[in-house]
Amino acid sequence: MKQLEFVLTHFSDSREYLKDGYYRVQDFGDDVYELEFSTAGYCGTFDSHPAIKFRIIPETQTITFLLYRDMVARPIQFFKPESESDDAFVQERFNQLVAKFYQAKQST
Repeated sequence: MKQLEFVLTHFSDSREYLKDGYYRVQDFGDDVYELEFSTAGYCGTFDSHPAIKFRIIPETQTITFLLYRDMVARPIQFFKPESESDDAFVQERFNQLVAKFYQAKQST
């Protein structure tokens, strides 16, 4: 949870390029956030690789996943986690994404 707190504090809703791609954290209010790592797409677009929208439950410090998307994966992955296997998949990717954000900011 400490790495996540660091990430939420040190990134903003503006995309920030750090050596391998673009990093962004969006705050939607009501403890809902989205972590997005993206790469440059065609004609000035950005392709999420991945983006994970989640809610932090303040009382218990638990995380509920709301949406997962990866526009670079083949086939494209865009879904709301609704099963235990979906949740496990997103949890693993979330842990990797938080670590990626943390390491990218630490190395600057």
